[in-house]
Amino acid sequence: MKRLINIIFWVALLAYYFVAMSFVSLQRGEVICTSVNVTILDSLRSHFVTVHDVVQMIEQSAKKVKGKPLDSINTLKLEHQLVQHAPVQRAEVYKTIDGTLHVNIVQRKPVLRVINRFGESYYLDEEGQALKHSNRYSAHVLVANGYINQRAPGKETFNVWKMESEQGKRILIRELFELALWISDHSFWNAQIQQVYVNADGDFELIPRVGSHIIVFGRFDKADEKFSKLESLYRNGLNVKGWNTYDVINLKYDGQIVCTQR
Repeated sequence: MKRLINIIFWVALLAYYFVAMSFVSLQRGEVICTSVNVTILDSLRSHFVTVHDVVQMIEQSAKKVKGKPLDSINTLKLEHQLVQHAPVQRAEVYKTIDGTLHVNIVQRKPVLRVINRFGESYYLDEEGQALKHSNRYSAHVLVANGYINQRAPGKETFNVWKMESEQGKRILIRELFELALWISDHSFWNAQIQQVYVNADGDFELIPRVGSHIIVFGRFDKADEKFSKLESLYRNGLNVKGWNTYDVINLKYDGQIVCTQR
């Protein structure tokens, strides 16, 4: 008898569960989207995307969501469409029973601002993705200018890692990006180097914040060795002779530093 009572109890409990779930599901199906709550999770770091921008993206992707039943809004599709916009790195979209559509956005993090030889300006983020320059916001990152041929992204953007070399030629914009990554990963040099100029020969010239010299880096190769030589010169040479002793510090040559005095 006790066993029969237990079976009846669990059957009744399961029946109640399914009835309750059906009721909740029916209720959710009747809930209308009354508001869209957009949160830019890293808004203190970057300002490439605003709440207004995201609302416009949603309206372009799904037309108007307010007034629609929540169950008819495909959150996975919205997430996929939002990350198609270059400044958006990640998007999380979910619904709550009070009729709110929640949208959380993480922006891309720029590491380099490029000003090409045509006067066009754009950014490269930490994944090598090109981002259009924003007139309302300038990121405080390393700047590269000079003889840079890579055009700014238009309707279609680009990623430096996906570029293919033509007949073995160097991909200069990728080397610039790799140099920017290296510098951003080393706190001392990130604080010291403020600009990279690409000269007519394709060599990278580094412009430091301290001192009036130019550092001829050459191509992006042997970065650890070159910066190690430069650090040694800074500590054992410039700290003694003075930071304005040299006009040019050349790191291009193996095993040595060639300095030109003022």
